[in-house]
Order: sequence, then structure tokens, then C-alpha cells
Amino acid sequence: MQAARELLRRREARNNLLAFTRYTMPDYAPAPYHCFLSDLIGEMVTGTLRRLIISLPPRHGKSELISRRLPAYLLGRDPNDSIIATSYSADLAARNNRDVQRIIDSPRYRSLFPGTALSEPGNGKGALRNADMFEIVKHSGVYRAAGVGGGITGMGARWLIVDDPVKNREEADSPTYRAAAWDWYTSTLYTRQAPDARILVVMTRWHQEDLAGRLLAMGESEPTADQWRAVVLPAIAGNERPPYDARQPGEALWPDRFPLSDLERMRASIGDYQFSALYQQSPRAAGGTEWPDSYFTPGIWFDEWPAGMQLRTIGVDPRSEEHTSELQSRQYLVCRLLL
Repeated sequence: MQAARELLRRREARNNLLAFTRYTMPDYAPAPYHCFLSDLIGEMVTGTLRRLIISLPPRHGKSELISRRLPAYLLGRDPNDSIIATSYSADLAARNNRDVQRIIDSPRYRSLFPGTALSEPGNGKGALRNADMFEIVKHSGVYRAAGVGGGITGMGARWLIVDDPVKNREEADSPTYRAAAWDWYTSTLYTRQAPDARILVVMTRWHQEDLAGRLLAMGESEPTADQWRAVVLPAIAGNERPPYDARQPGEALWPDRFPLSDLERMRASIGDYQFSALYQQSPRAAGGTEWPDSYFTPGIWFDEWPAGMQLRTIGVDPRSEEHTSELQSRQYLVCRLLL
């Protein structure tokens, strides 16, 4: 009976990401939403879904499931698969790479996928294996790790995975960094996709115009551009929720790990502006530095200028002194327009 149960567990682990994660990581304790995410990724595996953005709060298990377990799972199912996995820095991407290698080297993994193996570390022979890249022995499967902005030319992939392309608030608030990350995605990462490629972006939201924000905005404005399935899971359920979020208003997303009392303490400690973006996945303009959206109601817009209006405009930048050098490189004009 025990042998039969073990065979059943292995069969499930070969066909479902969450079952695979629990089998290769026995102390893994998922929340209900991890099951939902596993099913979504299953749609990507079968090809019914090819573009997915997942927005989750910090420390809610996105990297364990997607950056560590998923690549090992994919290469077990198909040792000829190809993956490019990226994070905000090359160091973090390399660390995820080493974790994936450790999973593939584990006895539990070999019991599931004996045909997927890596070369012995440091032997200098056979399939490539280092902190940036590894190959599957006797197969064409390959995994490449890279930081946002890093070079990945010379390789295509069927899976492009982006995990947290933003490191901190300084990067998130920097127009220069956001533009650089977007340019890297469009000119470097996006061009590496193989036919029938899947692109999976999983991140904590920081800014309205971060990578997820720009991808979704482009999909809305350009019908022929990539159309994304967007999954947003705030730490605390709001009054209006999508069908996939079955929580009641005010319920925590992962109460076993982050109970509501802890989340409310975090909100009080870091403020609504940070909490709204990082934990509720709803970034908004910074209070005191930009006009809030509530100022721009439909009533302020008009189609024709009133006759005889005299208009005076001034361009200002209310940001902090750390941007002084950037401000010095710009010209700000005070214009007096007579209409």
C-alpha cells in the first residue's frame, strides 16, 4: 500500500507544479493561492496560455515556486526545453540558478525524472555548468540566468521568466532606470524568444509605470501587441475582487505566514503609499510630489479653449535634492501665452 501511494505521488509530481514542489520540498506549506498559480502555469505548459503577469506581495512564495521549482520541473518534463530566467541583478539570478541545480541534483528529483541530469561540478567535461548557465547531459535542454540589463544574445528560449525586475524604491522611482529596464525587455529579452515561446512576469509592484504597468498599458492601447493574463493578489482582500480571489474583504492572502494583524502593523510602519504598492499591488502617485488622480476628474477637460483666455504656465519638478544634477541638465521655461 505504501509503495502504491509513493507511485501515485510521483505521478502527480510529474504532472503538476505544486505537487512537484511538495514532493521535492517536503516541508513546503502552500496557501490556496499557490494551487491557483500552479494551475495557471499548467496552462502555460500546455500552451493554452502564453503571456502571464503575476503580482504578489514580498515574501509570499513567488520565487520558490516560479524561479526555483518551475525551471527544474520544466526540464524534467522535457530535457530539451530552453529557459532564460532573469531578476533585478545578476547576483540574484545566479543564486536562483544554483538553487535550480541543487534541485535537479537531489535524489527526490532523480526519482521523478531520471533522464534529466547535470554534469558533475568542476570536471570540465560534458555539458556546461556554471553560475550563469547549465545544460542537460545528453540533451539540448539549457537554462540561462541573467540580471536585468545583462547580455543574453546568442541564445533563444521557449520560456522567458522575469522575477522581480525592480530592486528597491530608488530604482522604481527613477525614470532613467524604468526606461532602461523597458529598453532591455523590448530590445534584448523579448528578441530571444523561440517559436511558441511563453513569457512569465512575476513581481511585486512598485510604480504605475514599472514593467508590469507598461506591458499591461501597451496591451490595452495596441490590440495587436501581446495580450496578458494579469493576476493581482493583494495581501489584504479589498471590497472588489476578481473571480479567482475567493476571499472575503479584509482577509489576508497567506494568514498562516502573514496574519492580518501583522499586515496592519506593516501598513502603520511603512505608510499607505508604500503599503499600497508593495503589499496591495496598487501603486499610486507619491503624496506631496505629484498631483493625485482625484484632481483629474472628467469635469476639468474641455474640447475648445474659451475665447480671450490668458494662460500662464510654469514647469516644476518637486523631487528631492538627490536629483539636483539631473535637474541642472534640464531647461525649465516659464511661458506666458496669450490666446
